[in-house]
Amino acid sequence: MKIDNIQDKIIEEFEQFSDRAHRFPYFRKLIQIGNELAPIAKAQLDKEHLVKGARSNIWIKASLMDNRVYFTAESDNAISKGLVGLLLRVFSGNTPRDIINTHLYFLNEINMYERLNQDWLDDLQAIIQKIKLLTAKLQVLEISRDHMADAV
Repeated sequence: MKIDNIQDKIIEEFEQFSDRAHRFPYFRKLIQIGNELAPIAKAQLDKEHLVKGARSNIWIKASLMDNRVYFTAESDNAISKGLVGLLLRVFSGNTPRDIINTHLYFLNEINMYERLNQDWLDDLQAIIQKIKLLTAKLQVLEISRDHMADAV
């Protein structure tokens, strides 16, 4: 599914929480999304996979298969885990180019920036940076492998 289609679907899911009165259901939805994440292996809860700059402990692992990036993640905070789950829903299974060039418009549309406190906003930004960094690294590795294969 295209990234914009996924973002549109998320906007539809969160439409029911459009006003401030729906603060608790909004966060329950985020926690539910986090609980749906496939767990990252305990051995990979290490410095390499840790999201730098986040207030919570968040780990993200990325792998490349058939020029598509797939992510797994974990966090020790339910809201942060929901944030990473939401972002992985958008990014996972897409090409590196699409991930790197994505404009995350859904965050504004679901009032994410207005609902989160500064700690979670820091986590959100750190998660996005980690996803894009991991994706860029995988893209470089793939290009290097392609050039080495051509040289042989």
